[in-house]
Amino acid sequence: MRTPFRSFGYKFSGYFMEYGPIEADSLDAAKAQIRRRLGVSRLPLGFQIWDLTERPLTRWRVDAAS
Repeated sequence: MRTPFRSFGYKFSGYFMEYGPIEADSLDAAKAQIRRRLGVSRLPLGFQIWDLTERPLTRWRVDAAS
């Protein structure tokens, strides 16, 4: 039996924009999928990935950036 997919979000360090959802069966699988999507072999330092069941994506707001 296959493990159900979970949804993950991600964000670059120092940026307000959050991206997602990425559907994967584990955090490691989500990281691999994001690396392929970005075309890199390693994720940048400070790159954040989280399970959307723990914290949903938030909208980017101009007033939050200023």
